[in-house]
Amino acid sequence: MEMDKVYRVIRFLGIGLIFLSFSWAILKSSNSSEKRPSFAKAVSLYTDGKFSEALDYYEKAVAEYPDFVHAKRGRARTLMQLGKDQKALEAFNEVLMLDPNSAVSFANRAILEDRMGAYEKAIEDYDKAIKMDLKLGEGLDWFTRFLQNRKEKPQTLAERVETLRLQMKDKAVP
Repeated sequence: MEMDKVYRVIRFLGIGLIFLSFSWAILKSSNSSEKRPSFAKAVSLYTDGKFSEALDYYEKAVAEYPDFVHAKRGRARTLMQLGKDQKALEAFNEVLMLDPNSAVSFANRAILEDRMGAYEKAIEDYDKAIKMDLKLGEGLDWFTRFLQNRKEKPQTLAERVETLRLQMKDKAVP
């Protein structure tokens, strides 16, 4: 009889905790998109590869929330995807002024500088990013590659830095 009461209390607490956890998850997932619908739409469009449309919504999000660094970072990445390199560089510089501890932003700016042929700056930014977050130097894990349908493992940031250093060294030797 005593065990029956203990079992009911444990079951009640377990069900209550599950209900609270579920409610909290729903509240947190709906909260940010309600407050920033332009940003949520921009992220969705970016994820779908609709970069021109995403840029419009990132611009709206930045106009609505001028200090919202995530919207500015999204805008910078979108500009980079659209090949608007100079504007993307300016946008990444703006993001890094607001958030100088963003390893991901340094890595993205390095990729952009690398594309633009500014290899010394790219090496500098790759190094900063990797020092700030060692996982960035390791590249994508197998699960992320699986989700993104990438069959081959891309070059890691650390490998790219070494490649650039070797190229710079080879060019320096007459």
